[in-house]
Amino acid sequence: MLEKIFGYAKGIFNIITIGNLIIGLLCFLIGLLFSLSPNLSNILVSIISGLLLISNGILTIISFIKRKGIELYNYNWIYGAILIIIGIISMFSGKSLSIILGIYYLAIGIQNGHYALLLKKFKESSWLFVLVTGILFIILGVTAFFTNKDNVIVVSGICLMGYGLMNIIDTILLRHRSEYFIA
Repeated sequence: MLEKIFGYAKGIFNIITIGNLIIGLLCFLIGLLFSLSPNLSNILVSIISGLLLISNGILTIISFIKRKGIELYNYNWIYGAILIIIGIISMFSGKSLSIILGIYYLAIGIQNGHYALLLKKFKESSWLFVLVTGILFIILGVTAFFTNKDNVIVVSGICLMGYGLMNIIDTILLRHRSEYFIA
């Protein structure tokens, strides 16, 4: 019975972490493309960002549902819902992309700050890395608010690359440190 429960949990853990790695890689690659080709249309950027936000929101809600009762994930449904709403708005509002991305990066920064405090509470040594990641996202979010329209694609690309890289690093650290769920 216990093996069946651990097997199920291991499968869910692997699905979530592999999904996070894929999203991180996609964010990094799209960010690199935006940084190298700033002439892409705001509409294209809005649609792609919206789809990424929505998929990230769905994965965040799935992690809440599958890990219900674990204090670290108690607010994931709120973060997921915010990401989905911002993603939908982003898809239909190319003019306000910098504001939308700023809000998104602030939300990610706050979420990472929350995780960092919980990890510190659980005496996890990576809490400081997660906190620094959160602070960097907050800085990126504030920067996105004050970026003019000509530079929004480049800043978005840099932010997406940062998000993708940090998401990949966080997920690899999580998988590496997990004693029970490593594939």
